[in-house]
Amino acid sequence: MDSPTTEMNSPSMELSLAQVQEYLQVIRRDKWWVYLMTVGFTLTAFVGIALLPNKYKATTTVEVDPQRVPEQFVSELVRVSPLDRLQTISQEVLSEARLQKVIDQWHLYPQLRTSTREAVIEQMRNDVVIDVRQSGGGLALFSITYQGKDPEIVAKVTNQLASDFIQWNLRSREQHAVGTTEFLNSQLQEAKKALEEQENNLRQYKMSHLGELPQQQEALLHTLSSLQAELQVNAGNLNRLDEERLTFTRLPDFVPMSGGNPQPVSERAQLEMEKNQLETRLSELRRRYTDKFPEVQDLVRRLNHVNESLIALPADKPSETAASPSTKPTATALRLEVISREMQRLKEEQRRIQGQITTYQAKVEAIPRREQEMVDLTRNYDISKARYESLLGKSYAADMSNELDSQEKGERFVILDPARVPEKPFKPNRRRLMAFSFFISFFCSIGVVIAKTYLDPRVKTEREIRVAYPEPIPLLASIPLIQSPLERRRHLQFVAFAVSFSILAIAAVAGLLWRIHTIF
Repeated sequence: MDSPTTEMNSPSMELSLAQVQEYLQVIRRDKWWVYLMTVGFTLTAFVGIALLPNKYKATTTVEVDPQRVPEQFVSELVRVSPLDRLQTISQEVLSEARLQKVIDQWHLYPQLRTSTREAVIEQMRNDVVIDVRQSGGGLALFSITYQGKDPEIVAKVTNQLASDFIQWNLRSREQHAVGTTEFLNSQLQEAKKALEEQENNLRQYKMSHLGELPQQQEALLHTLSSLQAELQVNAGNLNRLDEERLTFTRLPDFVPMSGGNPQPVSERAQLEMEKNQLETRLSELRRRYTDKFPEVQDLVRRLNHVNESLIALPADKPSETAASPSTKPTATALRLEVISREMQRLKEEQRRIQGQITTYQAKVEAIPRREQEMVDLTRNYDISKARYESLLGKSYAADMSNELDSQEKGERFVILDPARVPEKPFKPNRRRLMAFSFFISFFCSIGVVIAKTYLDPRVKTEREIRVAYPEPIPLLASIPLIQSPLERRRHLQFVAFAVSFSILAIAAVAGLLWRIHTIF
C-alpha cells in the first residue's frame, strides 16, 4: 500500500515531467530562433569583451643585500629591521605628494582627470602591489608590481618606484646615521668636558694634598720610621757628649807647658781636631755597621760639614799656627769647646727632626680622611672616564659604519630583476570571458524562447487546457502542428536567413576585432 505522501507527490512529479517535455518541444520547435539569438548575443558579448581595455603589469624584484663586512669587525649603525624599514619607506614612496609627482610625470589615469585628486591617488595605490618574501634570517626579497594600460609606461613606472625605494632607503639610512653621529658627537663632547673637569679636580686635589695621599702612606711610614731612628741616634749622641762634657769639666782647662802662659787655639785647629775625631769614630762604626746605619749617615754628614768649614776658612798665619815654645793649649779645653759646639748642633738637628716627625705624623693621621675624599673623586672620575670611553667607541663605530655606507658595503637594496615591457596583457582573460559569454548567450536565448511561448495566450497543450479549466473536460483528440507549403517555405527562408546572417555577422565581427585587438 502506497503512503499518502507518495500519492500526493505523484501528480506533481507528472506535472514537472510534462513541463520539461514541453520545454524541450519548444526548444526543438524554435531551435533556429535559439541559434540566431545565441549568435547575436555571443557576437555582441565578443565585441564588448574585445573592447575592454588591456591591463598590463610589470614587476621588479629588489634584493636586500646584507652588510659585506662581518659585524664582529664593524657593527651596523642602523639597527632597524629591513621589514620595518620597508614599511616606513613604503609610506614615504606611496605618499600622496610622491604619487602625484609620478602621475604628473607619466600622465597617468587621463580618464580620471575629472575625478578628485584623492580618487586618482587611491587608484594608483590600488595598482601598486608590494610583495614581501621572507627567509629564515628575515627579509630577503621584495617585489614591486604596477599595472596599467600602456605596457611601456607600466615598466617605466615600476622601475622608477623601485629606484625610489632604493633612494629612500639610502636617504633613510643616511639620515639615521647622521642623526646618530651628531648625537654621539654632542654626547662625546659633553663627556669629554666632564672628564676633563674631573681630571682637573683630581689633579688639584693631589697637588694640594701632596704627601697625604693614600698611595703615599707606605713612603710616609718609612720616612717617619727613619726620622724616629735618626732622632734616637741624635739623642744617644747628645747623651754621650753630655757625659763626656761632665767628665772633662772636672779636669783643669790648661796644662802648663814650660812654665809659660796658655795661648788660645785657632778655629782651624779646632776643626782639624774635630775632623780627626769624627774620622776615627766613623772608621770604628763602619767596621760594625753598613753605610745605611743612621749614626754612620749622621757622622758622614757632620764630617762633610767640617770639611766644608775647613775649606771656607783662610789659612792660619805662622804666628797663629806655631805655638809658643813656652806654652801649648790643653787638650781639655779643646775637647770641651768641640763638645759644646757639637751639642749645640745636635740640639738644632733634634728640633728639626722633631718638627719633621710632627709634620709626617699629621700627614699619616690625615690619610683616612684623604682616602675617603679620594674615593669620591676617583669614583666620579671613573664614571666620567667609562662614559667617555663608551661614547668614543660608539663614535668610532658610527664613523666606520658611515664609511661602509659611503663605499656601498653596508646593507642596501639592490635591483635583482628590473621590470621589462610586458608583451601580453594579464587581464582581461578574453578566452575565459568569451567561453562564459557563449554559455550565457545560449541559456538566455532558451529563456527568451520559453518566455515568448508561455506569454502567448493561445492554448497549445493538453496540460494548458487542464490548468485553464480545473473541472474535468473530456479530451476528444490532439491535432499536431500542420504547416502549409507556404509556411514551410517561409521556415526554410528563415533558416537560410539565420545561417547567412550569422555567417556574415561572425565574419564582420571577426574582422572588426582583428583590427581592434589581437584576442588570442
